[in-house]
Amino acid sequence: MRTKPTSRVISACLLAIVLPCSAQTPSGTDPASGPAGAPVPSPPVLTDFSQSMAMMMAPALAMMNPYLYHQWSQFLVNPLIDSMTKHRVLEAMMAAFDPAILVGAHAAAGNGGTPRVPRLQIPGFPTQTEQTWRPNTVTTGVSSEAKRKFYQAAMMMSPLSMRDMIGIMADKRLVDEDVSFDDAVDAMKLRANEVNFKLVGHNQVWLDVRAISGDEDTPRFEIFQFCDAMVGRKVLDYVPEFVVFLPCRIALLEDADDRLWVMTLDWDVGWLDYVQNPNSVLDAELRTAATRIRDAMQYIMEGAATGDF
Repeated sequence: MRTKPTSRVISACLLAIVLPCSAQTPSGTDPASGPAGAPVPSPPVLTDFSQSMAMMMAPALAMMNPYLYHQWSQFLVNPLIDSMTKHRVLEAMMAAFDPAILVGAHAAAGNGGTPRVPRLQIPGFPTQTEQTWRPNTVTTGVSSEAKRKFYQAAMMMSPLSMRDMIGIMADKRLVDEDVSFDDAVDAMKLRANEVNFKLVGHNQVWLDVRAISGDEDTPRFEIFQFCDAMVGRKVLDYVPEFVVFLPCRIALLEDADDRLWVMTLDWDVGWLDYVQNPNSVLDAELRTAATRIRDAMQYIMEGAATGDF
């Protein structure tokens, strides 16, 4: 494919911006370690001007010269995405998404004193009309094939790895160094009893792995299942399919660095504060109950992390 003079100028300018700012791994070396095991330096941080110029020129470059667009992707986009998807950067980016900016002065206090926007339709966010259904009724559902295609498309477009996405869904805490595994377990059980959570299951999966594999160095991890039966019943009246998440689970595990972590699935009803779909608005009783569940789970996890009974 011949490159037009105009595209040559644009391409040369873009490469002049990109190439000096990109680090390449020497040919024939392990990209993870470099020659003779020496660490490879991270690509230098691009200047704001370089990033802006390269981003603006990329669409034109893609149409005019696919090869150079590929080079742009290799030398700029991939390192940039790697930097943007580090958890510390994700923390800042996700924290910057403030729904109060979208609703502005329309934000109202409601639903148990928590700020949200009842029945307010923000332009650009169409949603369902309000519907009614009998408690504890199961929906028809979506076929496995349709779900697979949807999630395949979502994963194809997402810059995050599966590891990153699952990590974001977890509420996790590092256990203090002076707290042993057994002390953390004892603290969890005592705190669960204190908040009237019944321990309904305890799986010592690591013992099964050790017995089957014969590996005596298998890291220890155990899963504890807690339940507040009455709250669980209220939740199932609202969404019967939520049964797949019950009972509430807290895991305690030892990682590759011999550190202990306590974690659970993160579900914060505060995520619904600005919900636009009227069918996602929890009534005050259910919201209070769901908030109590999350607060109790965090209280139990805090006990495990600190060893405080």
